[in-house]
Amino acid sequence: ISAESASRHHPMSGPVMTAAASEPPKRGIDYSKFDKIEDSDDEKPAKTSTSAVSKPAVEDKPHCANCHKDVQKPLRCGVCKKASYCSAQCQREDWQFHKRTCKKAEEKAKETNGNSKKPAPSPEEKERRERKKQEEKIVDNDEDVGTWYRHREWRPTEEPKKEFRPMQLDASANAEESSSASKTAGSAWNAAGTWEDKDTTAMAQKTLCECLEGIPDVEAAGGVLTATSIENVEGEASKPVIRGKLRHMFDLSFKLKFTFKWMDSEGQQKADGMLTISDFTNDTFAEGVLAAPVLELSFKEGRRLEASRRQAVEASVGSASWPPAAGSLLEKASTRMKEFVNKYEQMS
Repeated sequence: ISAESASRHHPMSGPVMTAAASEPPKRGIDYSKFDKIEDSDDEKPAKTSTSAVSKPAVEDKPHCANCHKDVQKPLRCGVCKKASYCSAQCQREDWQFHKRTCKKAEEKAKETNGNSKKPAPSPEEKERRERKKQEEKIVDNDEDVGTWYRHREWRPTEEPKKEFRPMQLDASANAEESSSASKTAGSAWNAAGTWEDKDTTAMAQKTLCECLEGIPDVEAAGGVLTATSIENVEGEASKPVIRGKLRHMFDLSFKLKFTFKWMDSEGQQKADGMLTISDFTNDTFAEGVLAAPVLELSFKEGRRLEASRRQAVEASVGSASWPPAAGSLLEKASTRMKEFVNKYEQMS
């Protein structure tokens, strides 16, 4: 049965579509959407308008070749007639640079043809030229600006070239130089006297303890104030060489223990205390330098004493001021501290 007859017998069925008719036709890629895109980098032809009126060219005003200011009445160089200046001072300042390029203006070659002579200028033209010459006053100044630029004008001379010959040093001068070098402080390898540091902490602490031994007793408030021991000696000490000079530097601290003994109805009594001395430096006894050490007094057992007696004992310790009061325990200790400074400076 053919398709036509089948459709005739079956009215509900539609027309039969072949496979070729159902497929969409094949076409290439559509680029039409890019047709109206304009590239900003494309150069468009300049629009010319016939109505536009060309502006007259602005004449360049002469300016000063030194300060670059516009000049109404320029002063021109008397040699090249090209460089303009606002004043004679600017011309003098610029001459050291302008003279490198300054050349006399070349005269125009005369035309050989006699028939090509220029017509005589009119009276108005002559008057205009005279006025221009008066306005453009020529400044000719060949003032000497020094010889800093003449080194380029040097040329070899006929004098023979001198040969270099080493000079023999005098023996006395050599001896003086060696003696001055030996005076420089520091080690033998440091002849130049540059930075050199030697740690002397242990030696300084030991020497300070030895100097503070046997501090004399002090009578105070009906009793005796005695320094018993030196403890906790701490800090640093060194002997640096700075710019060829040996320095003696230290920063130490220690504790001075003391005992106050007195007699009462019950017999001999005693009260212990401690004076802490810190920031004891090489500048403590230096003249004109305010480098007082830090003093801290601890006398808790002094509470057993009467108020007036306790105050008298504390005053005899001498921790209230520096330099300490004369006759105090600290004044005796400061004498030993000063002795330590002298010994430390003599140590090698």
